[in-house]
Amino acid sequence: MKNAERFIVAFNKIEKHMDSEINENRYIPFHRSVYLLRKENAVIKRYHNDLLEFSELRNAIVHERTELNYTIADPHNHIVEAIERIAEEITAPKLVIPMFQKTLRTIESDLKLRDVLGIIRETDFSQFPVYRNKKFIGLLTDKGILHWLAHNMSEAIEQVVNVKISKLIEDEKRAQNYLFIPKTMSVYHAEDIFIEQIRNQKRLDALLITEDGKPDQPLLGMISTNDLIEIP
Repeated sequence: MKNAERFIVAFNKIEKHMDSEINENRYIPFHRSVYLLRKENAVIKRYHNDLLEFSELRNAIVHERTELNYTIADPHNHIVEAIERIAEEITAPKLVIPMFQKTLRTIESDLKLRDVLGIIRETDFSQFPVYRNKKFIGLLTDKGILHWLAHNMSEAIEQVVNVKISKLIEDEKRAQNYLFIPKTMSVYHAEDIFIEQIRNQKRLDALLITEDGKPDQPLLGMISTNDLIEIP
């Protein structure tokens, strides 16, 4: 298959998918669909400039033929590979599950700080969903622990390390340092949430993943900013 043919196949795949998302009976031009969907589709938002450029190239290929089997524009290999990759991401985006599915180390609210410090020392865990009687009450982080220690150094060390985690969570909850998201969310959408929180000057340490994004459901995984940096 020639590059022009591969390009058109990928473009049509994108256009068909966008039409199904908009679900309008009337015809909507491709560039208009891009502008409409980028508001709610994180993948299209990420690639909207590329998509608009692809649209111009498509027009050159389809509408400026001089002969039946001759096109005035024949895309380079890297252009064809790019649109095929973007078509795949738009029609079958990477979801937070299974990409970030993991067994999380949860802790009970009546656990003492010395015990959690021991867990941190012996493992790579730095964020801990905290539960009280099987009910989620907050997210404890190594940053939160450090912040709490810095404000309580005047206390006797024995008193500090024996404080219950529920006390630390009271400080963490004021910051609302987590959000719950559904397992069907795309990775780009999750990334956009972190970016939006930074723009609003809000602290967000993790996204907690459950079936429908509800805190009373079992945890399926968790995403931190470091996780997103490591995405291939």
